[in-house]
Amino acid sequence: MSGYDEQPPAWNDPYGPDPYGQAQGWNDPNGPGTQPSWGAYGQPSGYGPPGVPRSGGGAPGSTIAALICNAVATGMCCNLLAIPGIVTAALAMSRSQTDPDSTRTLTTWSWVIFAVALVLQIALFIVIGVLDAADGPDYDGV
Repeated sequence: MSGYDEQPPAWNDPYGPDPYGQAQGWNDPNGPGTQPSWGAYGQPSGYGPPGVPRSGGGAPGSTIAALICNAVATGMCCNLLAIPGIVTAALAMSRSQTDPDSTRTLTTWSWVIFAVALVLQIALFIVIGVLDAADGPDYDGV
C-alpha cells in the first residue's frame, strides 16, 4: 500500500465469519453489512461500537422535592395529613428504576396530598385564630 486512500482488500471481523454468511457489523462504524471507512495507515476510522448505556441515575427531582416538602410539613407544622405524601414519595423513589409510569403517578399523588394537607393546615390555623379572637381576653382586668 503506497497511499492513504487505498483500502485493505477485506474487512476482518475479529469474531470470525457468521455461520449464516452475513456480515455481523459489530466493529463496523457504518453499520452491519457495509464496508468501513478507512483512515490513515490502513486503520478503520470512527469511534467504534457504542459503549454500555448509563443507567437513569436515581429518582427524579420532583419525587425528591415532594418527599422533602411532605417531611418538612410533617415535622415543622405537625401536619399528620402529610404522612401519606411521604409514603407515596418513598414508593415512587423505590420504583424509579423499574417502573417510570408508576413513579410519575405516585409523585403526582404525593404533590396532591401535600397540597391538600397544606390547605387543611392553613384552614385549621384560621379557624383556631377566629375562635380564639371571638372568645375574648383571658384576663380579669385587675
